[in-house]
Amino acid sequence: MSKVLKFGGTSVGSAGNIRKVAEIVIAEKSTVTVLSAMSGTTNALVEIASRAEKDPKDPKLEELFSMIRGKYARCICELLEDREDALKRTAQTLDIIRTEVTGYGPKSEKIILAQGELLTSYIFTCYMKEAGQRAVLLHAPDFIRKDYEEKVDMTLCENKLRQLVTDPDTYYITQGFICSDSSGNTDNLGRGGSDYSAALVGGAINAAEVQVWTDIDGMHNNDPRFVENTYPIPRMSFDEAAELAYFGAKILHPATIQPCKDRGIPVFLKNTMDPDAEGTMISEAEDNSRIFHAVAAKDGITVIRIYSARMLMAYGFLRKVFEIFEHHRTPIDMITTSEVAVSLTIDSDCHLEEIVKDLEGLGKIEIEKNNTIVCLVGNLEHQQRGLAETIMKGINGVPLKMISYGASHRSIAMLVDTRHKREVLQSLNNSLFTQNRC
Repeated sequence: MSKVLKFGGTSVGSAGNIRKVAEIVIAEKSTVTVLSAMSGTTNALVEIASRAEKDPKDPKLEELFSMIRGKYARCICELLEDREDALKRTAQTLDIIRTEVTGYGPKSEKIILAQGELLTSYIFTCYMKEAGQRAVLLHAPDFIRKDYEEKVDMTLCENKLRQLVTDPDTYYITQGFICSDSSGNTDNLGRGGSDYSAALVGGAINAAEVQVWTDIDGMHNNDPRFVENTYPIPRMSFDEAAELAYFGAKILHPATIQPCKDRGIPVFLKNTMDPDAEGTMISEAEDNSRIFHAVAAKDGITVIRIYSARMLMAYGFLRKVFEIFEHHRTPIDMITTSEVAVSLTIDSDCHLEEIVKDLEGLGKIEIEKNNTIVCLVGNLEHQQRGLAETIMKGINGVPLKMISYGASHRSIAMLVDTRHKREVLQSLNNSLFTQNRC
């Protein structure tokens, strides 16, 4: 039975944790193991790239280089008996980063950001070999490649991995997050993209399951960083998990679910620090044992309101609005309409100025920032009486700016001012989950 296991940055954040990861990989007989960079590495590399773009001689850069060198050297010295090659590889990695900093160009950021995963996966492969295992390091950009539309070429991924992953007695190790673009240059799948890497690999080799290992016991019913008395959800459907991931559940990258759903591959969310914990299984199966399953929150939401008398008894108006957002490659999260107004939300204001300028030709525009979407997921059947009343009571009087309900029977989304987020999450947890937990 083939398995793909993915481990996040905290899971490989120290020599001790890497040993735990190796034990899990061997116990689970992982076919392909996908690794993030050691915790803290990517943030440091992002800062290096940002500073290098502005000033390649920024004195802070040396401090960041020193931090990365020390972090990986300590790990190598604690983890490996034969350290020479790994220490040499660390020095080579820093040389690559320095070269990109000195001659910073359009491709430098992607190259710099890739180095954490490349170095971490190399060190882990060395440790597996020292532990007496047959381990092979694969280069993810060789088989995860974007096409001209920025979509991953699954046909290439499948064909390449069929050639590479051939021995059931070998542990194949690779990097999450990184890939190549349509021209073969180093690229990446975005922050949190290691989950997506694992799903792509799982789909490509038709794995029996994909396991995502982090430092929490599966998907919780609410955000434990802000809310007391949360609990892990043993089972949930692909659609529910996708909604929660998109609307802020940090344990899972939003894009992860689709490649596994397409092929019917279950995804398990597990805790590296407590491997025996049940965690969460995500599959096609529906859990109808309760109405409300979980809630998640997504910050950084901008509201755009369009007021126009031209909407009244007109057709084609919304098409013009959507075309503007399509032109600026900006997705819409929520939308509500009245006879003479449209309110919608976006989670990226990178092109906000241009969008507003184009929208002004359609009517009066209002912008409102610092909002949060709270998404409640469950069996929210439309014909069920009293559902809205129960949810509104759970909000506990907090002002709502928008509500989106009816697109599916799985979720309801509510927009609130971000300063009310913690209050809303805790109140919903108390009223919908804690009191009614079986």
